[in-house]
Amino acid sequence: MRRFAPRLFAQVFCVCLVLFCVSNSHAQIRGRLAQQQIQNREWALENLRRQARLQPNTRQKRVDQISVRNDFRQLQITNNSLMAQFFESPESERISNKEIRARLGEMKKLAKRLWSTLGLPEAASGAEPDIALPDGLRQLDQAVMSFVDNPLFQQPRVFDAEMASRAAVDLSAVVRLTDVLRKLAKND
Repeated sequence: MRRFAPRLFAQVFCVCLVLFCVSNSHAQIRGRLAQQQIQNREWALENLRRQARLQPNTRQKRVDQISVRNDFRQLQITNNSLMAQFFESPESERISNKEIRARLGEMKKLAKRLWSTLGLPEAASGAEPDIALPDGLRQLDQAVMSFVDNPLFQQPRVFDAEMASRAAVDLSAVVRLTDVLRKLAKND
């Protein structure tokens, strides 16, 4: 039995040493795998950032162009309809204040969406005008028609900063006037 004790001690020692080395190497492997996963995630995140900075695909451009065209057209239709019903219809068929507020709200929504979609520069906002409803509607019509007739939209491939600034001023006037006129229509 004495002979087996040193051997047994040596074997137990070797087994412990092997287990210690194996567990240590597993920890190193896990550490490397975790580090590799972190690097893969960072790489994927950087690629997503790069793709986000790239130009939108042609399908998205077409969808944006169609939505701009529809908003542009709908702004004109809503404006023309409002002006015709307010100024040209007989007194008995005149548009109600509730309908006026609804149309003005739609025009404001379309103007803001066009402003953000077209990426127009910020325009200086003027003071709130003190006007009556008919005069304000005429001013609104002038602002919409000035925006619509802007040469920026007649020559879509040419970008002129002055024309873009004018379009931004017109849309700013539309938004400002719709707010004022909605308040006037609410009070009447």
